[in-house]
Amino acid sequence: MNNEPAVRHVHEIPLYTVSPSAFIEMARCLVLQAVQVSLDMAIYWASLEIALYFWASSYSGGFDYEQKIFFCFILFISMAFRGLYQFRTWLFWDEMREVLNASIAMFLLLVASIFVMKLHFSRMAICAGLVLFVPTCLAARYLFRRAAFAIGLLETPVLIIGCGKTGEIYSKKVKAHPFMGCKVVGFLDDNPAKTGCTVDGIPVLGVIEDFQSIRQKFHVEEVVVAIPSANRDFRVRILDLVEMSVKRVSFVPDMYMLTTFSATIRDIDGLPMISSSQGLLNPFNRLIKSVMDYVGGLLALIVFFPVILYVAWKIKRDDGGTVLFKHNRVGRDLLPMKIYKFRTMIPDAEKKLQEMLKDEKIKKEYEIAFKFKNDPRITKAGQFLRKCSLDEIPQIFNVLKGQMSLVGPRPIVQKEVELYYGKEVARQIFRVKPGMTGIWQVSGRNDVEDYQQRIELDLYYIRNWSLWLDVVIILRTVQILLNARGAY
Repeated sequence: MNNEPAVRHVHEIPLYTVSPSAFIEMARCLVLQAVQVSLDMAIYWASLEIALYFWASSYSGGFDYEQKIFFCFILFISMAFRGLYQFRTWLFWDEMREVLNASIAMFLLLVASIFVMKLHFSRMAICAGLVLFVPTCLAARYLFRRAAFAIGLLETPVLIIGCGKTGEIYSKKVKAHPFMGCKVVGFLDDNPAKTGCTVDGIPVLGVIEDFQSIRQKFHVEEVVVAIPSANRDFRVRILDLVEMSVKRVSFVPDMYMLTTFSATIRDIDGLPMISSSQGLLNPFNRLIKSVMDYVGGLLALIVFFPVILYVAWKIKRDDGGTVLFKHNRVGRDLLPMKIYKFRTMIPDAEKKLQEMLKDEKIKKEYEIAFKFKNDPRITKAGQFLRKCSLDEIPQIFNVLKGQMSLVGPRPIVQKEVELYYGKEVARQIFRVKPGMTGIWQVSGRNDVEDYQQRIELDLYYIRNWSLWLDVVIILRTVQILLNARGAY
């Protein structure tokens, strides 16, 4: 038996050659970068002018032309350091995070400059300028990137290796997020029988050995290896083929692995090591999340208080029944709890349900999601409330009582633990409080096909929790609610 490790044949790696098309590509990138830099600087300059206008009474000196140029230079350095002029193939939420980080870094640099150089700048005007700059910059970047993608100026050709389920999922994600600026040109697979087939409307262009010819034909810049179960030798073989030929190679990991966003790569005297941590097991992180829940809950109560009053009046006027409905759910550490919802069903809904469940077809549908798509028990007002998810607003009181979080695992009934989760998996997930919203709700909600997917999404959230992930989920929840997608 040959026990020698897999050898990478470096002499066989085709070097990336410079061609006329490469110069055109370079010019295109430079133009896009110049436009983006100009746009950012113009927005910041305008934001600073607006801030100075309102602070003129308290700070009569203002900023002279050279000082504003200095501010813009610091902003450019901060943005460039965060990679914001590289047009990375990432999501809008990643762009948002980096713009925030760059703005904070800029503010700290300016404060340090003021202190060290003993300059006389209005810190309040600088801060106000950045507060105006961040949302305006994000909106402008979103529109610019979408426009550049729409006209073909910002379109990264991507080739997916592996046309199985994982490759199809990645392809759908790319289509759903044009902000990434990616275009999947095709698939490669090691099974020749799949050549000529289509996956998600995209052709399988050939086998893996055809990579170089496919790369040249479609000017591929990125390769995504979507074969999670691939062994080491197979990965080495792929790297031999693709590296030094494209700008980036990405591997989609096995979704059942324990690798998380908190994973870091360390070098132990030449030995690479991947370390990961569970953020929600850290007491400080739990404290931060609790503070976010209470502050967010209070703000949500203030914002939605008029809506709560109107909905309560509407429900009471329709049939005179109770306004709130208390439902038994599983809480943290699998302890029973009651969540509050606006009543959306007829008063004798439970009796009606028992009659409906005598039909085996209806019973099967109910046991999949514990609800119906066309439920005859729902009132006219309830249909609107459910479609907009306004029926769940009273769960703000559960958050303020400390029973739920703004973001967390999907609250479930005890029957779901017995049928689908099992005690061990349920204990793992409900080490934390269930949430008003969560990663399942922003990933398709009731349109998620398989119940196991819902469990995996909750596990994914637990393993990858971060404060930023909670912020992204809340923002995406607002987007989903506006679209009223997947709710019933």
